[in-house]
Amino acid sequence: MTSPPAPYDGGFRADLARGSRRPIIVLDLGGTWFRAGVLRADGTVAVFRRDPAVGARTRPGPVRALQDGIVDWLVGAVDTVLGAAGADLAAPHGEPPGPPRCAVSLGAAMNGTTGEVRGSAPLFGSATTSWWPAAELVARRPDVRWSVVNDVSALAYALLTDPAAPARGKAAALTVSTGIAYRTIELATGRIPLDARHGLQGEIGHLPSRLDWEGGPLSARCDCGAPDHVAAYSSGSGIAALLRRLPIASWGGPDEPEARRGPLTDVFGARVADGHPGALRLLDAVTRPLAEVLTTQATLDPEVTPTVLTGGVVDGLGDAYLHSLLRNMARTGLYGITDRDPDHFADRIVRGRPDGLGALRGAGVHARGLPNERVHTA
Repeated sequence: MTSPPAPYDGGFRADLARGSRRPIIVLDLGGTWFRAGVLRADGTVAVFRRDPAVGARTRPGPVRALQDGIVDWLVGAVDTVLGAAGADLAAPHGEPPGPPRCAVSLGAAMNGTTGEVRGSAPLFGSATTSWWPAAELVARRPDVRWSVVNDVSALAYALLTDPAAPARGKAAALTVSTGIAYRTIELATGRIPLDARHGLQGEIGHLPSRLDWEGGPLSARCDCGAPDHVAAYSSGSGIAALLRRLPIASWGGPDEPEARRGPLTDVFGARVADGHPGALRLLDAVTRPLAEVLTTQATLDPEVTPTVLTGGVVDGLGDAYLHSLLRNMARTGLYGITDRDPDHFADRIVRGRPDGLGALRGAGVHARGLPNERVHTA
């Protein structure tokens, strides 16, 4: 299907999202893994299925074939959850059962006003798209109430029910995983500001950047096909590519040929944890492009606090990653602020829950805040 659904009817309500206990089938389409589970009445997430992502890395071929494969996976995963979840899907006491509610978190650049998917470097590589997955899901399973949300928007919605987040003001979600993206949210209302014409916000992974190593600039190609983007250096796939290119000895990699054939990112993480000087230098190099973007964001919109970091890179490298990012932000600094307040960023850039379930949780929170039975995207 190539035409959009009916015009998006907004109406998301933060009070509904915070107050509802309705179980939601939640599905997260990341660049590495696809997962399916249930956001339970108590706010916890149970995962019933995890499969390697359907994407350009695993299934080279036409984008349309990948999109068909994604829809097939979603429909099959819903059936898996319906067959396995049992009591987790029971309607709260006093509420009618109603149709199954399925919330999809999609790792792609989406027009949050229309639901059109514009592209996804982790899923579709350099291809641009014009795809309305919600319309195809409704056509395949009209018995289900669907909502489709960008994965970083889902992470932002998850902050609405996070006890560590403030109830008012602005916050931001930042994912550093196969790709990189950022999203601000108004906590009192759940509003995510979007470009009025294109419905996008926060695709910071595709801003131009640079990385210096051994005294000179090092060029790298982003998964989207363009050279020298932030994601080309700072994302999980960008870091993995750099580890394959750089001299092993420069960051403390394995000397044994057999060990080099394994995942170098695991070795790099271990060297960072051990405090290897070369690994820490490289960590500072790959966090610097992102730190510069976040420092600029703090200059332009100081009301955003906190910015919550999640994603496989953040979880894999842990506090060492956060400390490297904060060091780089302090080096760049904010005029008139960080010279007087060196720890200015310490409580403004924080790690989120390391369980990897934020996008599943947030997609369900978003679905709970929708007041009617229409298809929704955001």
